[in-house]
Amino acid sequence: MAGVTENYGFATDVAVDDFVQPGHNNRLADTVDRVLGALVRRLMTAGVHEGWSILGDKTVGSGQGLVGACWCQTTSAQAISDLTDDAVNHVFVEATADGGPDGTVSFFAQLSASGPADSVYLGTIELDGGGDVVAIDNQAEGVQRQCYPLAWVSLKGSGTIEDVGPSAEETVYVEHDALRVPGAIELTCDSPDFAWAIEESWRADRFLVRVTNNGGSAADFDYEWAREGVAE
Repeated sequence: MAGVTENYGFATDVAVDDFVQPGHNNRLADTVDRVLGALVRRLMTAGVHEGWSILGDKTVGSGQGLVGACWCQTTSAQAISDLTDDAVNHVFVEATADGGPDGTVSFFAQLSASGPADSVYLGTIELDGGGDVVAIDNQAEGVQRQCYPLAWVSLKGSGTIEDVGPSAEETVYVEHDALRVPGAIELTCDSPDFAWAIEESWRADRFLVRVTNNGGSAADFDYEWAREGVAE
C-alpha cells in the first residue's frame, strides 16, 4: 500500500496496481507550485544569468535567466515584437504560458521603462523613422542583468610584513580573487608583540591590515588569513 511523505504528504512507495487518488496528484502539483514558486520569488533575484543581448538585427540573442518564478532559456536569437519606429524602445522578456515546464519566453518592446509584472528589463534599442537601428544599450539604467549563482568560496593565504620597528606601525593590502559579495575575514599571528586591525573590508578583491609592533625590538609580522564570500 502506498504511503505518504513526511513533510508534504505526497503519495510514495507506490507499486504496480496501487490506486492513487486524484487528490494526491493535485496535492503534489499545488504544493510544489506554492513552495518552490514562493522560494524562488522571495529568495532569488529575477534577471539575466547569461546572454539575452539586444542585437542589431532587432532580435535578442540566446541566453537564460530567471523570469518571474520560471527558469527560462533560449538557444537561438528571437525577434522583438511591438517595436516602434522613430523612438527609443525598452525591451523586456517575459515567460510564456509554458515558461514553467518548458522555459519558453517572448521578447517585446514598449516606450516605457516600466515593464509588466514578472517581466525582466533587458535594455533599449533606438530606431529611426524608417525602422533602422540607431543605437542599442544593453546596460541601460535599471536593466536586470544581475542573476548570479549563490556560490560561496573560501579563500586563504599568508604573508609577512618584514622588519617592523619597535612601536612602529605598518600597513599592507592583502589581495585575493575578487568576490561578488565579500564576507568575513579571519587573521591570525603567533607573535604576542603585535596588535593589528583589519580595514577596508568592503573591498571585493583586497583588504587592509594595519599592524603595530608593541615589542622592544624590530620583528617580522607573519600572518595567515581566511575569507569567505559569494564568488564572482
